Amino acid sequence: MDRKQLLKTGAAVGTGALVAAGPALADDGRGDNGNDNGDGAVGSWFGTVTATNPPLGTFNDVLSIHQGGVVTESRRYYVVPPPPFPNLLETTGHGAWKRTGQRSLELFFRFLLQEPPPSTGSPIGTDNIRIKATVDTAAQKLTGTFVSQVKDNAGNVLIQVEGTYTAERITV
Repeated sequence: MDRKQLLKTGAAVGTGALVAAGPALADDGRGDNGNDNGDGAVGSWFGTVTATNPPLGTFNDVLSIHQGGVVTESRRYYVVPPPPFPNLLETTGHGAWKRTGQRSLELFFRFLLQEPPPSTGSPIGTDNIRIKATVDTAAQKLTGTFVSQVKDNAGNVLIQVEGTYTAERITV
């Protein structure tokens, strides 16, 4: 076998392996392929966060629930909180999730907070989010409640916010 034949064979084997592995790695979110322990939560979601206590309004986020208990959440980085809090920047949230029932789960993730420009960008603290949610696999929706605790750098709670969370699965 010459070098050209070897490269062709290697490319064909690699492509075949990717095609064969594709369905085994893909998860349609229904949990029917064993990747999700049957709860349908694994995947990406477009969410709506509504703060009800205190009533601070609504915003959108993107939430990804990963196989193995990892969760990431993103929203707009620039936050204008209610007085007396200063404007701030938030990182993407990272954390963990666990099943609490056949179609229910609890998620926890944390954001780092800092002062926005033109300040020096000093750290302010963290935003610690806990969501308790239920997955409706037929409607491809995630619904639940959340509690957010904004803590200073010493871990003291500066404000607690509670509300509702709804999300729709992101699909192709």
